[in-house]
Amino acid sequence: MKRGSERIGAIIVLAAGALVSSAAAQTADTLIAVEGGTIRGTTAQAGSGVRVFRGIPYARPPVGALRWKPPQPVEAWSGTRDCAQFGPSCIQPDQKVIRGITGPKSEDCLYLNVWTAAPKEEARPVMVWIHGGGFAIGSGAQALYGGLSFARDGAVEVTINYRLGPFGFMAHPALSAESPDHVSGNYGLLDMIQALRWVHDNIAAFGGDPANVTIFGESAGSVAVGCLIASPLARGLFHRAIMESGVAASLPPLHRQGADDSLATEATGVAIARQAGLDDSAGATEEVAARLRAIPAEALLQAASPRVGLFGSGRKMGPAIDGYVLPREPLEIYASGEGNIVPVLIGTNADEGTLFLPEIPIRKTTGYVLAARRLFGEYADEVLRMFPVRTDSEVRPAIARLVTISSFIAPARRAARAMSTHNPNVWMYHFTRVAPPLSARGLGATHGAEIFYVFKPYPDAALLSGQDETVSDAMHAAWLQFARTGNPAIDGGARWPAYTSAKDAYMEFGDRIGEGSGLDSRECDLFDKIASSWRQMRHFSR
Repeated sequence: MKRGSERIGAIIVLAAGALVSSAAAQTADTLIAVEGGTIRGTTAQAGSGVRVFRGIPYARPPVGALRWKPPQPVEAWSGTRDCAQFGPSCIQPDQKVIRGITGPKSEDCLYLNVWTAAPKEEARPVMVWIHGGGFAIGSGAQALYGGLSFARDGAVEVTINYRLGPFGFMAHPALSAESPDHVSGNYGLLDMIQALRWVHDNIAAFGGDPANVTIFGESAGSVAVGCLIASPLARGLFHRAIMESGVAASLPPLHRQGADDSLATEATGVAIARQAGLDDSAGATEEVAARLRAIPAEALLQAASPRVGLFGSGRKMGPAIDGYVLPREPLEIYASGEGNIVPVLIGTNADEGTLFLPEIPIRKTTGYVLAARRLFGEYADEVLRMFPVRTDSEVRPAIARLVTISSFIAPARRAARAMSTHNPNVWMYHFTRVAPPLSARGLGATHGAEIFYVFKPYPDAALLSGQDETVSDAMHAAWLQFARTGNPAIDGGARWPAYTSAKDAYMEFGDRIGEGSGLDSRECDLFDKIASSWRQMRHFSR
């Protein structure tokens, strides 16, 4: 009996020792030294092997005198910083479009999050997600963007916050005057660049490879990716890029020469200041800049009223051509072979436009025809022939298809053509899978629907059908393969040739997974012609 008791006791001691060793190893794994000090993360999910570090500051809080300043290096802290919770999201309008934003919102929002299952000595591909939301809403803390699946499958995932709306993209003559580069606005893009610098300098401590960084984003996040491809300030900070449903095209200028400057972002900033009650704030002095920074955050947000959707109310805010962060139109930079030539994966969804239908009140054929003539002018007859309506019941589907092709598919092809002129490593995709809930709501493969399939954030039992799982597995694997190698094609998978204007090839992800070519080519040709005409008019008017 005594011998048995001793044996049991020995087992208990060994087990306790193992638990202590395990706890010590876990503590070591979740304690990491980064710029600024030591941080402590936590386990992302029991048994997953993935650790998550939330709310890591990558710059000083852009508040007070640092509002509308480029992001500054993070300040050091003492002791160990607990990074179990997300940092505040950028202050933004309350809305119902994007769900999953929880926790506080603040101007103090420059935080990022890291998911990893890699030992420190490894060098796994890094995937940096830039969230969408019209440059007005959104957060790197949204549950849909969680990095559990990518980290478990071999990457290190990073999500970031950046300044939004007037905090991230408001320009003003006084702010430009105080800048050593004589520019203002584009602070949100500068935040992204600062986050990429942080990744370059710190990601090795998480088992990530600073020489293999993929930036990817959707909607406004995709536009941002396109801007970073074009920006000389981002050179060398990333090595691959994925653009989902958004292209940096027809960006406004910082300022215009001549009497009519209403389209300039500086003019928008003056209008916002006046709306906030500063009627004499159009000047370019230090006093004006100080008065702008004294506007309470909520009052500034209300005065700016940043637009969330494509056609809704409020001011459209976002990147601008400033000659510094963005020297020229991104498409011009791609076509000239300048910018950051890296492998690019770019694509769209089959029913992008359905998400924006509530913003468009047109329901009658007469209204549809009048709107087409007002918007497209001399090209209206061609547009109406390609997107015809005979009855009122056909108006809404026609509008959705028109928005899908004119605002998403044609611009994506335009960008791919411009890039592929000098870059042989461009690939296109098209997402067509319609999940049953979206089908029931008449949304189809709508804007943003592919994100669920790319990130695989669901528990195993939440998949809606076997085909959803098949599509998700295929897209997730392709994105991961692209991050690893710069080529999304999977060995043994469907053929996926690189994009060329001649072949116009793409990969479809839907009920069918396979190669296609010539996606909506006639319609895209028409909108290319219209875009070229508008671009010439815009250059002439400057």
